[in-house]
Amino acid sequence: MSRVEPWQPAMQGGTSTATPIEKPAVLAALVRRAKRPLLVVGHRALVTGGDGELAIDLLARAALKAGWPVVATGDTGPALAERGIEPALCISAMNLGQRLADPAWTGEDGQGPHDVVFVAGISYALEWTLLSGLRHGPADLVTVSLSPGYEPHASFSLPNLAWPAWRALIAEAFGLEGTA
Repeated sequence: MSRVEPWQPAMQGGTSTATPIEKPAVLAALVRRAKRPLLVVGHRALVTGGDGELAIDLLARAALKAGWPVVATGDTGPALAERGIEPALCISAMNLGQRLADPAWTGEDGQGPHDVVFVAGISYALEWTLLSGLRHGPADLVTVSLSPGYEPHASFSLPNLAWPAWRALIAEAFGLEGTA
């Protein structure tokens, strides 16, 4: 069991929990190794932030730099478009979860299943439910929670972090230091 507690203590992950990502180098390695990554951005990215920056700003720059397709959930589609990202798909988180768990789904671009799904900005309980379902989906699907609250059902998850620490970890992992 992980030494990191879930952000909401009642949300236990069972006997197998996410590996905590406490160093940017670990996240950077996951980013580099992903062959068919997908970034899922939810509505919380529009309200979480600090110092005049929102989480969606940082996530959009990370996706642009990495060249990843981005799926918008909630009402993030227009906000992503304002930041130069045309969402590959606008869909509810649960509908996306069902597609990702379906071995016949060939991804948002029809080119084959995704190997790593990065999730950020979805409300804690909804992300917990989504990741719980994906945990029992395709065995080779790796899930990474980029949210600032530890998600035990992911394969990998950031620990519980305040905005400055979360921002620093994401920026360093994606090589965004000094960018605005």
